[in-house]
Formats: sequence, structure tokens, C-alpha cells
Amino acid sequence: MMRKVLLFSVCFLIVCTFALAGGFKKLAVWTGIIKPGLDPTSNAIVLPNGWKITPAGHPIQLPGDLVMKIIPSADGKTAIVSTAGWHDHSVNVVDVASGKVSQSVNAVKIWSGMAMNPATKTLFISGGGMMPESLAMAANARGVAPEITDKLKQPVLRMSFADGKLAWQNSVDIPGLEGKERFIAGLTNSPDGSLYVININTDTVYRLSGADFKTQISTKVGYRPFAAALDPKGKQLAVSNWGDESVSILDATTLQEITKIKVGSHPNELLFSKDGRLFVANAGSNSVSVIRDNKVVETIKTSLDPKALVGSTPASLALTNDGKRLYVANADNNNVAVIDTANAKESKVIGFIPTDWYPTAVAVSPDGKKLFIGAGKSGMNLRANFPAQTEFKRNAPDPEKPYDYIGATLGGTLSIVDVPDVAQLQAYSTQVKNNFPQPEANVDKAEAEKITKEVFSKIKHVLYIIRENRTYDQVFGDLGKGNGDPNLTIFGEQVTPNAHKLVKDSVIFDNLYCSGEVSEDGHQWSNAAYATDFTQKAWPNSYSRRGEPEADDRLTASPAGYLWDNCRKHGKTYRSYGEFSSFKSTPDTEPIFTGDKGLKDHTSVEWAKLKSGNARDTDKAEIFIKELQAAEKTGEWSNFMVMSLGENHTEGLAAGRFTPIAHVAANDQALGKIVEAVSHSRFWKETAIFVIEDDAQNGPDHVDAHRSCALVLSPYVKRGVVDSTMYTTVSMIRTMEMILGLPPMTQYDQLATPMYNCFTTTATNDAYASLPPQVDLMARNPKNGKGAEISQKLDWSDYDRADPDILNHLLWTAYKGDKPMPASVRSAWWAR
Repeated sequence: MMRKVLLFSVCFLIVCTFALAGGFKKLAVWTGIIKPGLDPTSNAIVLPNGWKITPAGHPIQLPGDLVMKIIPSADGKTAIVSTAGWHDHSVNVVDVASGKVSQSVNAVKIWSGMAMNPATKTLFISGGGMMPESLAMAANARGVAPEITDKLKQPVLRMSFADGKLAWQNSVDIPGLEGKERFIAGLTNSPDGSLYVININTDTVYRLSGADFKTQISTKVGYRPFAAALDPKGKQLAVSNWGDESVSILDATTLQEITKIKVGSHPNELLFSKDGRLFVANAGSNSVSVIRDNKVVETIKTSLDPKALVGSTPASLALTNDGKRLYVANADNNNVAVIDTANAKESKVIGFIPTDWYPTAVAVSPDGKKLFIGAGKSGMNLRANFPAQTEFKRNAPDPEKPYDYIGATLGGTLSIVDVPDVAQLQAYSTQVKNNFPQPEANVDKAEAEKITKEVFSKIKHVLYIIRENRTYDQVFGDLGKGNGDPNLTIFGEQVTPNAHKLVKDSVIFDNLYCSGEVSEDGHQWSNAAYATDFTQKAWPNSYSRRGEPEADDRLTASPAGYLWDNCRKHGKTYRSYGEFSSFKSTPDTEPIFTGDKGLKDHTSVEWAKLKSGNARDTDKAEIFIKELQAAEKTGEWSNFMVMSLGENHTEGLAAGRFTPIAHVAANDQALGKIVEAVSHSRFWKETAIFVIEDDAQNGPDHVDAHRSCALVLSPYVKRGVVDSTMYTTVSMIRTMEMILGLPPMTQYDQLATPMYNCFTTTATNDAYASLPPQVDLMARNPKNGKGAEISQKLDWSDYDRADPDILNHLLWTAYKGDKPMPASVRSAWWAR
């Protein structure tokens, strides 16, 4: 076994260091301080979220990202792989023997479903939502023929597969599905040639039959159905209700519901074994439900520890033809669980196989000897985005130095893995265990115990401020100490004097990374230490302007809840200022709360009134300060307060709007005033303030695009030091939980490195005096000009509705003029 482990380590180091068939980049090797990159002590790759990967097998680079489905051919010689993330969506044929992509077809816009009719060799692919005309035009410009694009506008796409090649056929229409009503998800075939189709946006399942598929019947099922599977006898159709914690069992011919079965949270993929057992992956419950005779007879925990908190995210299933082995892709644990299912009465988890980053699809060869594992994000082929290497290059502001947009740097891989024997599986399982974060390695145990006892126990109030989208170098690159690049700084000390003074006088965190990529998942990570499988699948589609399924908190909210839910469960008081606390209002009525149900009656209505009027962050700060002053009179102030202070997101160069500099400066003034008020209050000696960006998307940073600017402020925080411990968003969450006496919510905050190193047992109770603005807070963009014209076309209705790539180009050009914009480093590692 040791020989096999050594062999794997050597091979993996070669993979990490030299280019493979897919063109992987050389990885940065870090020594000393832990950072994203190759850890030479373990030959593992450290991800920016603090986890490690040591992928088994041979990773094959795919042209797209977010692998959705893998279908091995009957002879085992090829595998068909679909991708549906940020890149052009694709259907790929992979030659197993050579480990190469033999054909890649640009499908422009697809989603989660793909099914093969073995009798006719016809491949059906779900078309997702409606295709915007702009997307069709862009596809035509990149070589997709207009007649093909027209076929791709239908709900279900169809291809033939012969002699190892795919070819487009006429697509399948479902009359009446137009606009937002349509978002096609799961597909499956019947032996009689019928096709079952799920439309997730209307909770509808269709049965399409006949030679032309025009004979249609349909039925409603549970909230947001995702996948479908037909039982071995062809009598019953099982449908997973993604947001309903249930599986609907339907009569396969009439689609009449036979029963609805309660399963775990976020049931996604499901499949039948030949003996009639139905396996259902529950992404939000770390489990697989086993159903027989329409009742759950077994629950299999797929996490490394069966008692683990939320966070394994089983997202795909594969079963050998003999029914003796089940493979489960645990997306958030970066592994595949291997389950012995030979005994129909008792399944056993027998080991784990390490994978690339965020495995979203798994399949097994017909002979059961090979596994095919698709990575959703891929840690193996993310790379620097300069110089540009893809067709998605951005030419502004300097046409001579084009670079790739962050979405283009996302990658997908297919790993072909020989099914391991007992010894190899044991070695793989050890690697998986070692890839989990080990926070104790980053802290001094004695000091941690001291801080917990002598500092955390004295802090009774936590204020958590979440801002928007800035990287470390954009704001703090000019600090003069810490690992910053002043050439990338746009909102430096003149624009953000308070943030600069606060961080200089306390602790500079130059090795802290956001756990999310964009706001859609970033706010989830910032408040729940988790983003659901729905969010991880949806945001790449949304941010690439392909739309996403309509969903509410049944799909978007973490099964483990949010920080405020954690407070409620453990007797802590809490309040929100804007975060997850939306309101619906009319001119004649008081605002009606429409936010997260856990925050009802725990949010500032006055803040909401300002928010609806597009008020400045400085106005919002005044609302908070008034409530603070009222609390001083009573002596009662919330234990936990969360605040959305997002004006630093800016509105680009939108005509007549406040300039980006004015927006960021106002945000800085609000921050300064809030800290000043708290530090002068009676509560200061028992308070800690945590400040972070929800994400750091699309901004340049010379270390990593996830690296962001953060502050921790308290009498018990050290003064004038640099803390280069590797932290993440969830490190901040875990620290706040420890201060408040709360347990972790998910595996991510449980395994995060707490921020002990920035605290001291010696309190410094000096109050902060905010600095006045150094720029004009009322400056507005001109009503005419190129920047105004472009900005006017962007969507400013909420954070991240405006194209982040265009927005950053506008910001850089506005404040750096003709100076070329440095390349933003986007991945977890590469030669820097």
C-alpha cells in the first residue's frame, strides 16, 4: 500500500508541475505561510477555501465548466459529457483509451438533463431556459451555424450518436412553454421510446410519446423537480422534488401520482437498481435515501463522519450493472463515496476516492472497472487570466494586452479512474481525510485556549458588516506593508481614509479569501457558511446571461440555517440592518417584510425605508447610530447584528449617478461613523466589529481574485500588526460563533481556522475618531460620454445585476485613464 501511495504522490506532483494534454499550468509552490497553491509537504493543492485536493486518475480538460452529466457508451470505449456552466455549454465525446476529447459540440445553452435512448442511439439534452437572442448571435459569431442555433432554441435538444460521433437532429418542442415558464431540467427515456421531461419552473413532468413526440400528457409534482428515473419494469416514474424534500412516484403511463415519499434535504439525482431499489441523493443532508416498495428502507450517510454537519453535498450517483457498488459524488467534500450495496438490506460505506474541485457528476463503465468523475469548478485547470488564452478575451482598456474574464478561467475536467482494490481504496480514503482542513495546524493551542477564555468570554456584542465585491489590492494595495500591489489600487487611502486608518491601527489581513465567487453565492457563504447545490449550479448560468430556474429559500437557503437562526436557537438576541431583510412597500402603507423568515421582527424598518429610496450608506449609518444611542439609554443591545453596507459596489459610470469614487468614499464614511459611534458607546469594551466583502469578483489582485479586504475591530484586537494566517469568510463566521457561544453550522465553519491570532488579552479602549472625506461625496457622472452610454444599459436594480466585467473596465478606465489594466489573478494557484 505504501508503494501505491508513493506512486500516486509522484504522479500527482508531475501532474501539478508539468503541462498535460489539457494544457494545465505550472502551479505555484508555497513555503512557510499557507496560501492557495501546491503544498510541497503533502503534494496536495490548497484551494482558496482552505480545503485541499489530490485528484485520483487522469484529469482531462474539457472545453466547458460545471459538468452536469456523464453517459458511458455501451462498449465502454467512449463517454459523453455535458457541461453547463459559464462557458459555451458543450456536449463532448471522450475517448477512454487515449484520455482525450475526440469531439466537442457547442450546445450554446443547456442544463442538467441528458439521456440516451440505447435502441436508437439518440441523445436528448435539456435546453434550460429560453435562449436570449444576444446569446444566439454570439454563438453564431463563434461559428455555430444559424440553422443549428434555431434548433437549440427548443426545450429539448436531440443528437444522434454513431461511430463515436455526435450530430444534431431536430429538437423536440413542447407547445406552450415560453418565457420564464420554461426551464427544462431532468430527462429520461422509456423502453417504448417515450421521453419524460421535467420543467422545473412550473413543477411539471411531461410524457412525450409517438414518433414525433407530439403526444403529450403532463402532471404537477412537488416544488422544483430536478431529475427523473424509470423503474426496471417501466411501470413507475420517480421524480426528485429538489425544493420539497420529497420524491414523487408516478404511474409511468398516465403520470398519476401513486405516492409522495419524504426524503432528505435537496434531493437531486436518483436512480433505480435492477432489483427495484431507488437511490436518491440528498445534497442538503449528506445522505442517500434508499426506497423500496414506495418507502424509505435505509439512509446512507455519505460524509466522512456519519454525524458530520451539513456540507458534503452528494450531487450525483452511479451504480454498477450488478448493483453491488454505488458511487456518490460529494461535491463540497471533493470526493466520491464508495458504497457496498450487494446486501439489499444493509449498505456499507467502504471508502472514499479523492477528486478534483467540486465533483458534480459520476458514472461507471459498463464492466464496472472504471469511474468517470466530472468536476464542477476544477482545481486542476484554473489558471491566470493574463495573457488571454480563450475566445472570451477582453480587449479593454488596452487592446495590446487582452485578458480573460473570470468566467473564462473556470474549468471542467473529467477524471478517468480505475476502480480501486481494497488497498488502493484505503490509501485514497486516507488522502481524502488529509484533504479536509486542519485548523489546529494554523494556531497555537495554548494561545487559542487563552484567547477563548480571557477574550471571547468578555465580548457580548458582535457587529458584522458585509460590503461588496472589492479585492485586497483594489483597496489596500497601497498600505505600504503587508502583501499588496499599489499598481492595482483604485480606491486607495484618499478615497477610503477610514478603512486605511482602521486597518493600519489594528490588524492587516493580507491572506484572507472570500469563500464565494460572486454575490449570489457570496452572501450565502457570508451568512450560512455554505451555498446550496442549487446556488452553485444556478449562478454560473445567471452570470453568463443564460438565466436560472426561479427559486425561493426552499432551494437557496442552507439546510443548516443562517447565523441569526443559530442565535435564536441558543438564546442570543439579533438584528439585521438590510441583510436578507427585504421589504415590499407602497406610498400609502408601511413596508411589509419579505425577507428571510428568521429575521421577521428582527430587522430595522427605518433602514429598509432608506434602502428603498436609494439612500447613501452615510444615511443608513445614521439610522444605526440612532438605534445604538437608544440602546445606550436602556442598556440593552443585541448580541449579534448583521449589516449590508454595500454602496462600495458602485453604479459604474451610469449617467447622472454618483461616481464610483463618491460611492466608495461614502461607504468609507459610513464605516468610519459607525466605528466611531460604537467605540464611544458604553458597549465598546464588550464589542467586536467584523467587516468583510461578500465576494471579490472580477477585481485585480496580484495573489488571487478571492483575496479580499477585511477588518476586525475591538479593544481586544492587536494594534499595528500584519496577520498572514490563511483565513476565509468562514473563518470570520467561526470566530463570531465562538465569541457568541454558538456551535458551527456546517462542515465549513466547523473546520475553518478561527482568527485567534489577531486578538490580545490586553484591552485598548481608545475610541476611534472618524476621518472626513478627502473626495467629493456628491460628485456625479457626466450625463453624456461613452462610459455613461454603456452604464445606462446595465442593470442597477440590485447587487451584481450589472455585468461585473464591464463594470470593472469602466472603473479602471475612469481612474487609471489609458494605463493598461493589470491582469487579475483568478485561480487557486499557478506560476506567479
